[in-house]
Amino acid sequence: DLNVAIANYAAAVKIEDTLAYTEPPDWAQPVRQYLGAVLLDADRAAEAEAIFRQDLIENRNNGWSHFGLWESLEAQGQSEAAVEARADFDAAWENADVDLTRARF
Repeated sequence: DLNVAIANYAAAVKIEDTLAYTEPPDWAQPVRQYLGAVLLDADRAAEAEAIFRQDLIENRNNGWSHFGLWESLEAQGQSEAAVEARADFDAAWENADVDLTRARF
């Protein structure tokens, strides 16, 4: 049920935002990645774009969120912005040994 998943991940983002800064973080994967991915699954690409952009503010150069941003822009037909997002993803992910197929683990 995508609507339930969206509501639960949105609630989790609010909780995550209240956590104190720690190194390493309390949660290994930012919850916004999960929320953005499920928004894409629900064909809500504009909302997913906003979530991935926010995650990139919170977690600069996060390859997973660059990937999700690229997907969300493509889904909205924003070709030029998608090309830029793809380049940002490629730069962030250039040394990775994992091929992404989704914006979450």
